[in-house]
Amino acid sequence: MEFDIYSTHYMEALIREKPTVYSFLKDRYFSDTSVFKTEKVFVDYDDGEGNLLAPFVIPRVGKVPMDREGYETRELSPAYIAPSRPLSIDVLTKRLAGESLVSTLTPAQREKQYLVGDLDFLDKGISRTEEQMFSGTMLDNAFEAIHIGDKEGKGKKYEARFYDGTENKGVFAPKAKWAVGTETKRGTWFDDTCRQAYDLAESGRSVTDLVVGSEVAELVLNDPWVLKMMDNRRVELGKLDPRWNENGVVYLCNLNFAGIPLDVFCYRGSYQVKDQKTGKLATRYYFPAKAALLAAPNTGKLRYGMVTQVELDGKTYSRTGSRVPKHNVNVDENLKETILTARPVAAPKMKNPWRACRDVFTV
Repeated sequence: MEFDIYSTHYMEALIREKPTVYSFLKDRYFSDTSVFKTEKVFVDYDDGEGNLLAPFVIPRVGKVPMDREGYETRELSPAYIAPSRPLSIDVLTKRLAGESLVSTLTPAQREKQYLVGDLDFLDKGISRTEEQMFSGTMLDNAFEAIHIGDKEGKGKKYEARFYDGTENKGVFAPKAKWAVGTETKRGTWFDDTCRQAYDLAESGRSVTDLVVGSEVAELVLNDPWVLKMMDNRRVELGKLDPRWNENGVVYLCNLNFAGIPLDVFCYRGSYQVKDQKTGKLATRYYFPAKAALLAAPNTGKLRYGMVTQVELDGKTYSRTGSRVPKHNVNVDENLKETILTARPVAAPKMKNPWRACRDVFTV
């Protein structure tokens, strides 16, 4: 029995079978993933139990109820990501890269191989866009993007905010420009990190990680006070052990910030964007070089909304999943097109579980 390789079910099976790609922010902080069967998604997040004190009670009273903390539900419209890959007759009639010069493959046989490669290419592109979404959500306690608009190039602003009013507790301003200390005095960056870590801990939040950009990482590794304390056998400040991991993540060290031990990571993960006018590629980074973020694993969640699309049979379908494939055919132009759509939204599990600053060198 010949399979229709462009049926939605076949393409969905191909996507499920492909190996997952590791991404630092998603796997460490947004591993809680679920799919909704609706166009919009509902996100619940609360203030947590906090650090409430139990009351003293007169024996004859017996008890005093402690209020339960409420939670807030927000209805969010997921972002819409839909890259495509065209496939023309000109491409199919030429051999694949690495294909034998005397290959007997037909264009129809090559088409199957192109489909697998195109779905993988589009999936990885979406994963990079999602990683950018996670970075923005954690650094700003909100996320903004521009959905590409019509042929005139007009875009539509997309925004998801996780704070009320103008006060954004997820973002901090440095008390002083971050700088190294001396052998006898702590640097301003160390004091500021202590302050933010204690603020998170005292509000009932977990904090185990300090994620920094490349410029901040240089500061950490070259701080005379930290290096001096590492040599002090009577004080266990931490362990300095830089290690390069996959996808641009460098584990720097574990430092004790006035009693709160933090794993320090430098995130140098990068992606490329193409200038629409010149066609040139530019490399950019998910995490700004001057940024710092205090967080704990699994404090965010990822939700996907339903995708509604018209498919080759002319019918309208509502599909669910983290990736929804689609195939278009233009008979007049001998052109086929593979499309992969995702509708993600990233959100914190609790209110303000992170503390972040995009530029710690500017006060």
